[in-house]
Amino acid sequence: MPLRSRAAQPPLRLFQSGFLLLSLLALGSWSRSDLASRTFQADELRKLEGAAPRVPWGSGADAALVAATPMDRSGPRSPSEGPGVLGRIEIPRLGIRAIVAEGSDPGTLGRAVGHVTSTARPGSAGNCTLAGHRDTFFRGLGGIRVADVIRIVAPPRIYEYRVEWTAVVEPTRVDVLDPTVRPSLTLVTCYPFGFLGHAPRRFVVRARQLERRNAAGDPAQGLTAEGR
Repeated sequence: MPLRSRAAQPPLRLFQSGFLLLSLLALGSWSRSDLASRTFQADELRKLEGAAPRVPWGSGADAALVAATPMDRSGPRSPSEGPGVLGRIEIPRLGIRAIVAEGSDPGTLGRAVGHVTSTARPGSAGNCTLAGHRDTFFRGLGGIRVADVIRIVAPPRIYEYRVEWTAVVEPTRVDVLDPTVRPSLTLVTCYPFGFLGHAPRRFVVRARQLERRNAAGDPAQGLTAEGR
């Protein structure tokens, strides 16, 4: 019996060593990916800080928006040299703040919140849909409430949206991406938030774009009927 136990030790040690090596490789790969994501976010946020008009963090007042940020039906142009960068998303009450890039492929979602390319662009007529990982850029999104303000900063424009509803849906509910009559914003992430592995459902936030007002609190000029 002791001889059998000693004979079993080398394979066990080999297995343990192999498992440890794989764990270290996985950790190293994750660390490089996380560093690349943080670097991308920091670089693009710094560029946006230099181009964006100052809006008080946590402000939800329409009057704080100036008439120089009108509805743009063609959507904002890329504000930086970063590939496919559209701007940044801010949810002041939750402290969420991240760069938004074009695309919803794994590479894009690994470094930014992704814009689903088949949907409207921020500030345009229709339904602008953004996707993000529940354990990175959309961490904490489960705490969002109806009437919370979501802001898309795409210099020189700022678009504000107010949350109307949230829902937990199956992945097959692609109708949440459908166009809307009024300018809207839809956020999508996996659910449940604390699930280990591939989460089976989706958490959806729908918000409607706020009417633009100038500093005096009057509606900004130039809005079409669809934009009201």
